[in-house]
Amino acid sequence: MNSTVSMIIGLVITVVCMIASYYIAVNKGRSPVLWVILAFFFSIITLIIIAVLPAKHTASRTAIPPAA
Repeated sequence: MNSTVSMIIGLVITVVCMIASYYIAVNKGRSPVLWVILAFFFSIITLIIIAVLPAKHTASRTAIPPAA
């Protein structure tokens, strides 16, 4: 296979991993910018890690009952 074709395939895989990491991070309440940067450097590994991480739970805004 030509080296140019290999480079293009690698670039396409990296971009797909970056986009997928962004959407998964947003849906799980994690920092999408961080995960996109990580996906740029570690593409498939980052995608696997963000896919298996649990969603971040944010504190709910419920009223604290008054002390009796």
